[in-house]
Amino acid sequence: MNYHIDTGLIWETFKNSTECPLCEIKKIVEEQFLTEFLNDAVMEDNTRIRVGMVGFCAKHFDMLFSRQNKLSLALQVGTRLEKTQNLTKTITKKGQAKKLAKDILKGTCTCAVCELVEKSMNKYYKTVAQMFIREKEFYKTLIGTKGFCLEHYAKLLENCGCAGFGANSYVEVLSGVEQRNFERIRTELKEFCDMHDYRNAYKPMGNLETALPRTRTKIYGMKID
Repeated sequence: MNYHIDTGLIWETFKNSTECPLCEIKKIVEEQFLTEFLNDAVMEDNTRIRVGMVGFCAKHFDMLFSRQNKLSLALQVGTRLEKTQNLTKTITKKGQAKKLAKDILKGTCTCAVCELVEKSMNKYYKTVAQMFIREKEFYKTLIGTKGFCLEHYAKLLENCGCAGFGANSYVEVLSGVEQRNFERIRTELKEFCDMHDYRNAYKPMGNLETALPRTRTKIYGMKID
């Protein structure tokens, strides 16, 4: 494969019974980077420089803080504080206020972990498209999935050109898988609602009990605590 991504992880997650295998991959990738940021990466100059420039988003700060190595996080956040001191300078004019507000808002939308996760996931989107053409058995695996969350479905479509001469076939298969599984989840959610009718009070919920959280995954992606 041209993108040097572990295709084994794609095979594994795409064979799991999940509403979005790419959400599973993202969770694994994110976990790897979080671990790195609290271990060896904290001693690397390039990492400290990048964290100083872009910092962490609130989500990833909280995820890092929930772990044991608080010192590593404090050192990196300290570097970020040093780099953002100019955002708290004294200003006296309306024009300065608007520019500073823009700089502050821009600075709070960046995250070193998000950057790395997105870069890694972009390689997975491209690799999935290539596997569709190069791995004969992958076609069966793809059509056997439960589809994808909307965000990851869109990302796969964006990168469909990586399937080369098979791009049109790839898009057709992707859209068929997504449409079929959206209809499935829509039906399951409706059945879940119907089960709350008093006439169905004694019927077992079975798989319908998870219909709502699975719908959440399908629309918004997997919830990561």
